[in-house]
Amino acid sequence: MKQATLRRLISIGMLLVLVVLFTILSGMSFLNSTNLINILRDASVVAIVGVGVTYVIITSGIDLSTGAIMAVVGMVMANVYAYTLWPIPVMLLIGVAVGLVCGLVNGFIVGKLHVPEFIATLATMSIYRSFTYIIAVRDANGVIQSQPMVVRDFTVFGGAMWLGGVIGPFYIVTSAALVFIIVGQIVLKLTHFGTNLYSVGASKKAATLSGISISKTQIIAYVVVGLCAAVGSIFTIARLQSATTSIGLGFEFDPIAAAVIGGVSLAGGSGDVIGMAIGAIFMAALDNGVLKLGVNTAVQYIIKGAVIIAVVIFDAVYKKVMDKRAKARGAGAVPAVETEKGVAA
Repeated sequence: MKQATLRRLISIGMLLVLVVLFTILSGMSFLNSTNLINILRDASVVAIVGVGVTYVIITSGIDLSTGAIMAVVGMVMANVYAYTLWPIPVMLLIGVAVGLVCGLVNGFIVGKLHVPEFIATLATMSIYRSFTYIIAVRDANGVIQSQPMVVRDFTVFGGAMWLGGVIGPFYIVTSAALVFIIVGQIVLKLTHFGTNLYSVGASKKAATLSGISISKTQIIAYVVVGLCAAVGSIFTIARLQSATTSIGLGFEFDPIAAAVIGGVSLAGGSGDVIGMAIGAIFMAALDNGVLKLGVNTAVQYIIKGAVIIAVVIFDAVYKKVMDKRAKARGAGAVPAVETEKGVAA
């Protein structure tokens, strides 16, 4: 069995253990169909943004600005909605464009200016969040207010803002997340760009010798994050039926955590979108379960942090064990890029 497949099965096993645990502790209310659909809904925005974050982490990068990008996208759309009569589809396109620009800025700083990913995205997180407050919709006294996003036409946000509604038994955002996951996995596994992502993450030196443009690959990965964050912002606004400056606040943690739980290595070069999606469901189930148990909000963050630390430690130990087994067979440790794509680093 491939290491990637085994790691995915481990993630699924962790999710099943969590489901069984909360079912025992909180009763069948956790396992009923309505609650499971709500868990999928809660996991959906994380999974959408997580597609882009997975790409970046596979290159051995990180993006701490996703929540701030969601906020600035939301507030730009709120301004368009409040101060213009432009059609809703135009507003959505402007929001997506803002997300792409934010991702491009991140990619340029990392790929062209060679600023470390952590520092670059930490700085842009602060810039984007501050810009959100600068352009925030205000009342006559200059006080920041939430901008309701209700009926204006029936093209996209008609009725009860149907992007936040359901199609059949599932929420629309869940269907959108499924599309992003499938497309994201196909791009990662079946395209030259996906191969480049794995190669850059496995070894930048080897990637350069192979003729791969590291800066171009990084820039595109961050642009994808910007796109995913913009779409996540749109669905968040549709669910809340309003835009506020607090959109995405603290959200940066969730897609990274989902990726790590799903087997995406922070060292780069391994993992995939399917694993991230499993991690997103795990995170949503964890949040849902602790809420049903009435756990204090502060303790919830402690639990989530402890889970992430445990998974990172597990991955480190797991990798060492797999490498030792490979060496014992006389083949040496298989590079992560080979495991994922079947190509040499």
